[in-house]
Amino acid sequence: MIYSGIKKNYLILFLIIFILIINLELCHANEVDSAIDDSLPRVVLLELFVQANCSTCPHVEFCLEDIFWEYGSEKVILLEEHLWGDGYDITETNNRYNWYVTEGKKGTPDLFINGLNKRIQGLACEDLGENYDYYLEIIDFEASKLADIEISAVKKMVGSTIMVTGRVKNIGKLVLENLAVCGMIYREGEGSGLSYWVKEIFSFQDLPQFLSHESIDFEFISGLMVTDEDTDLHHAVIFVQNIASKEVLQAVYVE
Repeated sequence: MIYSGIKKNYLILFLIIFILIINLELCHANEVDSAIDDSLPRVVLLELFVQANCSTCPHVEFCLEDIFWEYGSEKVILLEEHLWGDGYDITETNNRYNWYVTEGKKGTPDLFINGLNKRIQGLACEDLGENYDYYLEIIDFEASKLADIEISAVKKMVGSTIMVTGRVKNIGKLVLENLAVCGMIYREGEGSGLSYWVKEIFSFQDLPQFLSHESIDFEFISGLMVTDEDTDLHHAVIFVQNIASKEVLQAVYVE
């Protein structure tokens, strides 16, 4: 009888341990699923600074536009920012270029991939196909990274004015600092360097300290006057950038 009681107690203990192990496994699985649900790939923001008289700019534009059409705006966003009084530039594009290149050599074409994560000035090589492959490799590497920022945004017309509203969320586990919500309006145009022609850059909306899982709303109101015929030609891009390192952490295209 004593042996039977001991055996019964061992069986109960075994069942308790077994149940605890199952619960721990389920908890771990839920944590993994939650982490997967919260993870987002980075959208790669390509800022190509060009000038109308630049003879090599069309070469780079062709490669990047081809990659954009291949990947789509859910993976890659292309912006073409004109410089130096070429008739298509604005004060903000010149200021942004100077912000990126505080010192050192300036010249077009000048490509910034996710801000200062990668800069490629001029042609990577003379061969068009090799240039394409070179850009593609870097873009794929950036796209393979997971984002700590989630952005949702909508664009609407208020009369002849574009308004972009939305929310950014820190989906990572760390407190993020020195961030800003940024945005641009580009217009679909015709001609070299005008397919993604930046017409306006919004002022930064600072996020000096962004807590884990914190959400913050934003609103941008454009200063452009857009006619009804041109409404569908104007698009918005919203991105979050570290203003210290100048790295773009996430971007979203807003049709």
